[in-house]
Amino acid sequence: MNEILDELNVLFTKIQNNKKILQFTENTSLEELKKMCDASPQMVSIFEFENFSYSMVYSNKSAYDFLGVTEEETNKLGFKYILKLIHPENIGAIYLLIKFYNELNNKNNTFSHTYYLKSKNGWEWTYATVKPAILNRDGGVKYLLGVGCSVDDLLKNKKQVNAFRKNINFLEENTEKYLVLSEREKEVLKLICEEYTSKEIAEKLCLSSLTVDTHRKNLIDKLDVKSSIGLVKYALLFNLL
Repeated sequence: MNEILDELNVLFTKIQNNKKILQFTENTSLEELKKMCDASPQMVSIFEFENFSYSMVYSNKSAYDFLGVTEEETNKLGFKYILKLIHPENIGAIYLLIKFYNELNNKNNTFSHTYYLKSKNGWEWTYATVKPAILNRDGGVKYLLGVGCSVDDLLKNKKQVNAFRKNINFLEENTEKYLVLSEREKEVLKLICEEYTSKEIAEKLCLSSLTVDTHRKNLIDKLDVKSSIGLVKYALLFNLL
């Protein structure tokens, strides 16, 4: 179990780094997006979005190496490459993304999914997140920036698949709550989950016990958990322990 948690922590760190890559301004140009792709060690791709399809127009070396294709091949096939890339049993994920970005209120939102992709080594589970990068004049999505990482080693059996999906859903649904915590609150959270008492935490951080208790209450409120037990999952999945 500890080995799986260690692997998940490494993966979640990658996912958090991926989200950082997806931070850009509304005035970002296609050439700037390409530079962002090339500068990243993660697998990063640019997709041109249309009402009922999308196509890969550019990827960095990490992505092309993983997929075992070239820019010329993906550009020539367009949407047909996307249909070829995703396993037939996972094809519904493509249409979920298309439906998601055909809704204008999602033009600033990210879309994350676990895909079964055809890589140069065969079919592999890959976790990917995309976000609109350039909009059309009418406000619709023109280009998407996508970041992915292989999770194939983690998904070797049904039990691990279910555990992964449960934890990844928790991460996606609660990241915003975690990000609003101050550095001090994260310190207190870590020590609470390491089973230190309020008095011991106060001594370690040069605070009063009353201040620590206030931090504990604020953590429970901000993270929307019922007790200190609920705080432990945050500490585990956000790599504090």
